[in-house]
Amino acid sequence: MMMFQTLHRMMGGSETLKMACEECGHEAAWTSAQAKERLGPDATPMDVRHRLVCSSCGVGGRVRVWI
Repeated sequence: MMMFQTLHRMMGGSETLKMACEECGHEAAWTSAQAKERLGPDATPMDVRHRLVCSSCGVGGRVRVWI
């Protein structure tokens, strides 16, 4: 059985989710707890990219994410 990656599986307690807007270059970071609270522990990488909206330029769905 194949298991999908989720925030819960990918992020330990000290991990940080980093994000960068592909439109304006604005960068942000959330702790593991912040990411799970805002996006849900079962969010997949695709869910994260589609749901995020840049707080600087307002463009949604065009973000690069990494841990």
